[in-house]
Amino acid sequence: MYKEIKQKILSVCAEKIRKKGENVQVSFYAFFANKNDDPKTLMAIARWWIEGHQLNHFEKATKVYSLVASLDDASVFQLPAVQQDKGLNHLTLSVTNLEASLHFYCDFLGFKGEVRWNTGAYLSYGNCWLCLSLGEAKPSQDYTHFALSFDALAISCIQEKAAFKAVKIWQENTSEGDSLYIKDPDGHKLELHSGSLATRLESLIAKPYEGLIWMEPSL
Repeated sequence: MYKEIKQKILSVCAEKIRKKGENVQVSFYAFFANKNDDPKTLMAIARWWIEGHQLNHFEKATKVYSLVASLDDASVFQLPAVQQDKGLNHLTLSVTNLEASLHFYCDFLGFKGEVRWNTGAYLSYGNCWLCLSLGEAKPSQDYTHFALSFDALAISCIQEKAAFKAVKIWQENTSEGDSLYIKDPDGHKLELHSGSLATRLESLIAKPYEGLIWMEPSL
């Protein structure tokens, strides 16, 4: 947060105290006309408010005024460094026949085609970004596979399609949640899975794997 934000907080708190007395309370939303006006600054204030000082959602304006007034302008509410969202960014699969792969992923599995070019295509399915890249395909010969989120009804609909008869099954499901283990036209191993990490961990409480150890979060 910049020096101007400090002054804005002080001004808002002072005005509320003047109008409603010393017991009036404020939240960090009070310093923004709209929470979407400046989301990065809003998050910086929220982190200072919640993580830095463990303040309640509503606090006395006098308390907030004193805390903010005590900050020197050189170090006041610095905005956090830009951070990338964490998680899997995208998956790229080498395919030998682009048309066959587009038919499988879009027409059969329900992916949305975004763009295509002579040697590839970008597809999406929910928050999954899939790149098909024309070339030599070398599918894994071990247990390595790619799991995609499909609910139980969607999995059932896939199995009822006429094209399903030609799809190769590479494993039967023996784990928590509905799963369908299939291969794409190049033999890449896929899993259509209806569960989540949360449901899997919950199932391990009742039926733990052999030698299972619950790991502590790293500090």
